[in-house]
Amino acid sequence: MVIPESQSRFSQGWSEADYVGGHPALDFINTVADTGKTRLGDKIGSWEALRDWVGGAGLLSKQELAAFLQDPELDDDGALARLHDLREQAYEGMLGLAGLADTARQGMAYQGMEHVEEAIREALGRGAFREEGGRFRWRPDAGSSERWLDAVALGLEDFLRSEDVARLRQCARCTWLFVDRGRGAGRRWCDMRTCGNRAKAEAFRCR
Repeated sequence: MVIPESQSRFSQGWSEADYVGGHPALDFINTVADTGKTRLGDKIGSWEALRDWVGGAGLLSKQELAAFLQDPELDDDGALARLHDLREQAYEGMLGLAGLADTARQGMAYQGMEHVEEAIREALGRGAFREEGGRFRWRPDAGSSERWLDAVALGLEDFLRSEDVARLRQCARCTWLFVDRGRGAGRRWCDMRTCGNRAKAEAFRCR
């Protein structure tokens, strides 16, 4: 469970290290400050933080993001809380998909995917089927008070329909998820610049 922390702690903005999941839906699930297996720090504890994150995530096109930003009065604390809930439910569901949910968490994984399915159904009902770059995709309604939730839900739908689901992995050091497109033994860390280097430093200190 994510525990809210001070907004100033994460006010430095977003970097490439925040977008290592291989899909915007996974990068959304990874919007926690986590150097263990805790998910204790919320990095999107405010609308400002969320909007900044979306700007670099690729969840929305530039045109969609501009449309979303035109009506900030549509965004309230309840919608932000529902985003946090969807994030944690999706996290549990993805653990189940990746075969990482132990016996104690199987029920949570099942409930998580049920929650994700419901969010996707609602997003489809409010969205529109549009052509983008030669393919058709369901896109959120920028005029809806649930637009950010719908954008995430449709991102999850896009990921769950992809072949990348079979490559879903979790970092060996933190709870972040990623698509492993490597060969051989595969990828162990969300990012060598963060968890990979920390794990190496810890191993060196233990020698």
